[in-house]
Amino acid sequence: MFELELKNPDELIIHDKDKNVAINIAESTINADLRVGTIGGAGEFEIGDTSISAKPLADGGIMYRIVVEGVKIGLVGSNAKIEDLDELGPIDILGTSNAKFVPVIEPKVVIPMGNMDFAEVKGSVKTDKKVKIKNAALPATLEIWKMD
Repeated sequence: MFELELKNPDELIIHDKDKNVAINIAESTINADLRVGTIGGAGEFEIGDTSISAKPLADGGIMYRIVVEGVKIGLVGSNAKIEDLDELGPIDILGTSNAKFVPVIEPKVVIPMGNMDFAEVKGSVKTDKKVKIKNAALPATLEIWKMD
């Protein structure tokens, strides 16, 4: 089991059994209270049970593919281009500030980030502060998880 939480509109926190990993898409940083400090830039990272692939974008930003307990999470800011999205591969949960990415990626869950107007996205809306994910139990049809 792990939990997802939005600390602010640009930062998703993943709480697993070993670590809390905060990924900020606006600042392109990963913070997990590691001795090396905050991680910035592209690369491959293993933090506890969380595997992160940070891929560079042409404009200097980063998009993230995260795997926790077999669940694939993509975090993509509004500065990404449609052609960048192929690098993510299949994604179960998409955190994004751009509604246009949803039909391209076809996730099971969308987490609105930044100033995303999720009214454009067709799916049921659930509102909560944190979401617990157990045994990779994800919805069969598209859901929007608005985290306030």
